[in-house]
Amino acid sequence: MKVDMSAKYSSLSVAVATMFYRGAIMVLIATVTSDAVANATATEMTEQDERLASANDKFAVDVYKQQASATDDNIFASPLSISVALAMTYLGARGQTKAQMKDVLHFADVDEDQLHKSFSDIQSALNKPENNVYVANSLFADNSYKFLKEFTVNGLKYYGAKFKPVDFR
Repeated sequence: MKVDMSAKYSSLSVAVATMFYRGAIMVLIATVTSDAVANATATEMTEQDERLASANDKFAVDVYKQQASATDDNIFASPLSISVALAMTYLGARGQTKAQMKDVLHFADVDEDQLHKSFSDIQSALNKPENNVYVANSLFADNSYKFLKEFTVNGLKYYGAKFKPVDFR
């Protein structure tokens, strides 16, 4: 079934929604998020925001393909929530782990210096009362591990994620 959604969604999003009709809910959540940010901020998205939105869309399709191949049941997930959680983790990643995450999350075209600020902008735009959405984040970590101050400070700065030590044993 083809539906003309070009007035509201980008051509990439329309193609994705048409190709993966069974996962349309999940894929459309990612694209609605991009549109919601543009509408919520009442300004044009920056080139950096567009790159991050594109990376999140690609990651959402990858997640959907992986999940759809494992089941015939309906799938419901929030690609933005998954991306945000992994981006918070990416804050503390280094070396090979960081390179692998960058590849999987499609962050190659995203300016590294602006990545986390763009995620912060998305959350700020979505957290406006008129959107009826509230994005909340926390960092739960084993209290026996010493985390770098930079990681915990930036988690709070960019994601509003308070660091909460927990005894996982």
